[in-house]
Amino acid sequence: MSAKAGEIFYCPKFPFEDGAPSPKCLVLLNTPQENEPYIFCKTTSKQKNKLLTEYCQPDDDLFLLLANKDFFMKNTWLQFYKLYGYTLQEFLDLHTKNNLEFKGKLKDLTMRQIINCIKKCKRDIKKSYLSLILKRIGN
Repeated sequence: MSAKAGEIFYCPKFPFEDGAPSPKCLVLLNTPQENEPYIFCKTTSKQKNKLLTEYCQPDDDLFLLLANKDFFMKNTWLQFYKLYGYTLQEFLDLHTKNNLEFKGKLKDLTMRQIINCIKKCKRDIKKSYLSLILKRIGN
């Protein structure tokens, strides 16, 4: 299954660490090549304790997409403080077992802004994930 950076997926039963599934939109941050993980961040439209400052919020490991600017109808924060890396098989399992569904794709400009934001984030992103995200050119 071929997927590209910036693609948005909806997972009605996203499996959280505590085992409780919840609906989530996920954004793919890299364009995986053979044997590379699919690296996702979660999104949220709940503002609770988040700034309504457009774009990069590196101190909080967030990126805000304002409503109707690119794909999302509501203000939506991409959350970088916990990234999810899946092997191809895990990605396919998520697709079939949890009804992962392709919804759309972010604009290239938005993805460049997101990648630049990730570089500025305060939290340590796994070096292996970061290198795969930064080499994302293949749209």
